[in-house]
Amino acid sequence: MEARCLDFTVYSASNLVDVRKYGEMKVYAKVSVEGKSQCTEADVKKETNPEWNTTFRFIVPEENIIRAEGKISIKIELFCKRSLSNDKYIGEVNLSLDSQSAKSCNTCLVDRNGTNYKSSNFGTLRYSSVLGDKFILADSSSSSSSSSSSQDYVNKINIASIGATILSTVVTVAVAATEI
Repeated sequence: MEARCLDFTVYSASNLVDVRKYGEMKVYAKVSVEGKSQCTEADVKKETNPEWNTTFRFIVPEENIIRAEGKISIKIELFCKRSLSNDKYIGEVNLSLDSQSAKSCNTCLVDRNGTNYKSSNFGTLRYSSVLGDKFILADSSSSSSSSSSSQDYVNKINIASIGATILSTVVTVAVAATEI
C-alpha cells in the first residue's frame, strides 16, 4: 500500500477566549488526521496564549488522499484541562491541506462550531505541515497470527516513520546547503 508521512506542528494559539470562570486556563491541542488523534501537553503558563511547539507524525494512505481529491482533512481542537470535571472545549480549526503543497505554514482563526457564543473571534492558531513523498507500506494482513500481524504493522509504521525522518533531514540539509 502506498502512503505518505504528514508531519504536523502545532506552534501556539493567541488571544483565546477564556472559558474558565475560576482558575487559570491550561490549554492543550488535539490534532486528528485520518481518524487518528494525538494531543499536546497542556500549557500551564500562558493561559489564553499557549505555546506547544509540538510536531506529530501521521501516516496517510495514498488511496485516502486520492478518494478525497488530493485533500487531507485535519481537525485541531483546543481544550482547557480541568482536574475536577471534563475538559472544557475552547474551539477548533478544520483544515483541508492540498497534497500538491509539500509544506505549509499558516495562522488561522479558531472557531466554536455548534455553540451559541455571541462572538465569532475565539483567537488564532499557528501551525505548519510537511507532507512527505509516497512510499510503499507492505500489507501485513497476510500474517497468520493476529497479534504478530498487529506487531508487524506497528513495526512497519515505525520503520516508515524513521525512513521519512531520515529523508526529511536529508532534504532539509540539501536545501540549506543550496541556500549558502
